[in-house]
Amino acid sequence: MNKHLYLIIIAWLIGLSTTQAQNADQLYYNTFALKFHYKAASFVVDTPAVASAPQAFLLWSANVYQDSTKSSLSLDQFDANGNFISEHVVPQPGKLLPSLLPKKIFRMKSGKGYYLLGYVIQSPNLINGIPVYSTPVLIRLDQLLNAVWVQKLHFSAVSTANANTLIEYNDLIEAVNGDVIIAGRYSPVPAGQQINVLATRLTSAGVIVWNYHYSTSFTCNANALALTEATDNNIILTGYVELCTSGFSGPRQALFLRLQPTGIPVTGFAYLGATTESAGTKIVKRTNIAGNDAFFISGFADVTAATGAANRQVLIMDVRESGAITGSFHVGDAGTEESNDLVIRDLGNESYLLYLTGFTTSYYTAVSKEVFFLQLRYVPGSLGLVEFSTFPQTASYTERYGLEIKAAGKDKFAILANANYIISSAGNTSTFTNVLLRDLSSTSQQCIKLHQPPVSIINLSPKQLTVSPIALSFKPYAEKYTLFQKVYPKLLCGQFIVNAYDALNSGVIEQRVAAPSITLSKVTPVTKQETVSIYPNPASNYVFIEYNKPITSKVRAKVFGADMRLLRTIEINDNNRKTLSLDGLPSGLYFIQVGDNNKNETFRIIKN
Repeated sequence: MNKHLYLIIIAWLIGLSTTQAQNADQLYYNTFALKFHYKAASFVVDTPAVASAPQAFLLWSANVYQDSTKSSLSLDQFDANGNFISEHVVPQPGKLLPSLLPKKIFRMKSGKGYYLLGYVIQSPNLINGIPVYSTPVLIRLDQLLNAVWVQKLHFSAVSTANANTLIEYNDLIEAVNGDVIIAGRYSPVPAGQQINVLATRLTSAGVIVWNYHYSTSFTCNANALALTEATDNNIILTGYVELCTSGFSGPRQALFLRLQPTGIPVTGFAYLGATTESAGTKIVKRTNIAGNDAFFISGFADVTAATGAANRQVLIMDVRESGAITGSFHVGDAGTEESNDLVIRDLGNESYLLYLTGFTTSYYTAVSKEVFFLQLRYVPGSLGLVEFSTFPQTASYTERYGLEIKAAGKDKFAILANANYIISSAGNTSTFTNVLLRDLSSTSQQCIKLHQPPVSIINLSPKQLTVSPIALSFKPYAEKYTLFQKVYPKLLCGQFIVNAYDALNSGVIEQRVAAPSITLSKVTPVTKQETVSIYPNPASNYVFIEYNKPITSKVRAKVFGADMRLLRTIEINDNNRKTLSLDGLPSGLYFIQVGDNNKNETFRIIKN
């Protein structure tokens, strides 16, 4: 009897594990009909402000209805199973695709809110009574998704002379001091004149600190697609420059631009070599070495196929803060592969796992593009394929492409994708959003198909750019917003579960930063502390904390990950030795902050 009971329990546990560890594919739409679109461009996986609330992730989208007065940018909230909860901030009603462009959403490092970036072409909302071509929208929300401020950026003195200026931001980050930095492109006229890189820094209150566009030598156009902050607080941008051939156009080449915290250029490079075109679409800092950080840049590169034709493939570069290249690689098959996003996991000892998404045309004929999940392992000088998988579906769409990738659990990833769904015929489509889940703990290949594209070295070299900053006089204008419609999920494959708590503790790095409320100059080696001792270091699954200072107020020990997200907290109420568990956290670098409201001491800890 006991033997049978034991076998039943084992079978149940196996079944439960299989159920919980699944890949999935879920469709999101407003109305499944022609002239309706729900096109998300960015998302965030995050725990709710109140533990009992159901929030698991947010989608930042263009929510388009047949009636344009109901169309707008929208922020929508979903639970762990992907069910719609509510819609919150909806600025800029009254425009259709392609004039509504949500760009980015991210969680503030402090965990106390979100920043959102959007862009609207020829908005019906006038500035000082004047219609303008470009309306960049920047939003700050609190933890409950209430608006702290909603504003748009334009010239301090808007006139008919500058109303047609191109002002488009593509990416934003939060600096270590709490400022917001946004980057993109600028031109006095939307078409026909040179386009320059644009960067703006604002305080957390939305006040502009500085604002420049940058002209670059021997190039026609330039565009910043992504940026990050170095340990020394310099700002590193990537994107592309166009090399002049005729007029204001030419082949694109990947850009590396390093700015001081004040926006003044330090150095800039175009990466040239065995490629006809290339661009960087994401940059992630992988080290914490002031003045000599290393960064991963992902994007695309057109290499020459055996036929002599250009073959676009995923580009991966490891570059130093100086712009020097440590390694450069391309990944792809006979068709086109292009990467749109990258996150990483630091394994220690200069070893990393890279996770990317984008689209491929190599493996299917029924659709022109299909979304991919790509996992690579990197050690300096070597890049190896771990997995390249696609999510083929029987649903009727003409193309589907991945935009962003986030941790969705301990070993689970969520991919935000858009697809052109066939409504009545292949020529009549509407764009809707998919959220795809790749669970690496699942042994099943449900919802996915595996492929083996080759990984090869590509020889690129930096060509110095002369970069000149030109100050612009912008100011923020208050923007109006309202609330609109509901979004519907439809499960296409698997079981859809997002675990936001595990995702925040997964060790996956989207943007590695120095600290949320501390600076690196305050981080003191363990051996120099007298009032607090933390050991062992390196640690395994726990550390001991000895707090030898009189306790007169509430004392807490907080664990921050390498990206400085708060992972866990314990309270210290006496001088007895305390055990702080690191169980469940991946190997790597952590910061432990111990103290009260008056003084905190911070320690670097390595978990093996």
